[in-house]
Amino acid sequence: MSPTEAAAALRHARERTQALLAPLSDEQLTHQYSPLLSPLVWDLAHIGYFEELWLLQRAAGREPISPSYDDLYDSFAHARAERGGLPILSPEPARAYVSEVREAVLGLLAELPPDRVAMVAQHELQHGETIAQTLELAGLPLPSPEGPPAVEASGDVLVAAGEFVLGCDDPCAYDNERLPHAVELPAFRIDRALVTNAEYAEFVAAEGAERPPHRSRNGEPAPREPVLHVSFDEADAYARWAGKRLPTEPEWEKAVKIAGDELEHARGAAWQWTSSFFGGYPGFRAFPYAEYSEAFFGEGHRVLRGGSWVTDPLVARPTFRNWDLPQRRQIFSGIRCASDA
Repeated sequence: MSPTEAAAALRHARERTQALLAPLSDEQLTHQYSPLLSPLVWDLAHIGYFEELWLLQRAAGREPISPSYDDLYDSFAHARAERGGLPILSPEPARAYVSEVREAVLGLLAELPPDRVAMVAQHELQHGETIAQTLELAGLPLPSPEGPPAVEASGDVLVAAGEFVLGCDDPCAYDNERLPHAVELPAFRIDRALVTNAEYAEFVAAEGAERPPHRSRNGEPAPREPVLHVSFDEADAYARWAGKRLPTEPEWEKAVKIAGDELEHARGAAWQWTSSFFGGYPGFRAFPYAEYSEAFFGEGHRVLRGGSWVTDPLVARPTFRNWDLPQRRQIFSGIRCASDA
């Protein structure tokens, strides 16, 4: 990534953040709408803190703008449920802080490691999606388009048995996407389409399951849109009810790499739960800090793949790995089923 490309990525991420937050009042920015999500003004200042930490302090050797931010805006220092009670910056000082950091970064851009700059841009774009989760939960304005694309496809795709390469060696990818390694898989089938609201409603009616907690902007969910905000537990239950199963993480990535053109909305509609637990690939090395990925490894978090309708394309690459606890529903998560061949 050249300095020009890095500057463009940073600018793109900031424009998206500003577009999401611009319509909101100070009260909306400071209110904590859910214990699962931070006040929006915390997300804004945290974006600036992360950029300052990794580009100005760690890469350029500068002193911190405020030592107190290490406690207030470190993601691991305070759980999300606690952040609304912290002495965090109010909206105007938060805006000033992130602008101060960005101005300093742009002045040093030619000297900064490109992979660190790419990480910072992706981090901001990921927080843009977290902000969108808060906006939907609170019933606040969301970016256009105001919903995922409709599902048109049907049937499934046969993916032949054989070896493929899981992961990537892209220097701008996260540590958990590396290192690329060969994986042997038996043949399997994977649905061309995501599960729709109409299909999930049949499952709810038949099994007495809960409906997803969020609705479309216009009231009831559109029948042909992909169902969103389902937990792993619900996705797994739906797949079994439908006589299928969730794909493993390697199956999902192989299907996208081998037969991606045949899968509708592989990316850009809904995060898709897999049956795999989140862990490191062979040869994993934490970068640039263990807490980004390694702290979540084990049989607690399940992997999601693909990217939702609010995920930026810079993030929604075929090897990108998202993860969450199996009971969580606040993310824009949906279902794509698989089955044995």
